[in-house]
Order: sequence, then structure tokens, then C-alpha cells
Amino acid sequence: MKSLVRRLKKPVYWLDITGLSQLRKDSHPSSYSGNHPGNDSHWCLPGVPDTWNILFYSALFS
Repeated sequence: MKSLVRRLKKPVYWLDITGLSQLRKDSHPSSYSGNHPGNDSHWCLPGVPDTWNILFYSALFS
């Protein structure tokens, strides 16, 4: 994909979020504790969707 972006005639801003997306599971401690009550929203740390929004907003207005 990076080589494709380099060949485009008009410049684009490419934000590769693959690495960030792979870290998402780390903010769910119940996944590793063996206790899966089904609702871990109170443990859920700000993660990928929140970060995507911040990065997208920054890209739009910078």
C-alpha cells in the first residue's frame, strides 16, 4: 500500500493504524484473567477508536 501511495499523482496523507489496532486487546484485563463476565466496559481503557478520532481530527485541522 505504501508503494501505491507514493505513485499517486496527487499527494495523500497515509495513516497506518495496523500496529495501534493490534494493541487493542491489551486494554481488556478480563481477557487474560480467565474471568469473562461479559461486560468489561468499566475496565476498558481508551483505545483504538478514541485514538483514531484524535488522529483523524488532528490530520483534518493541521
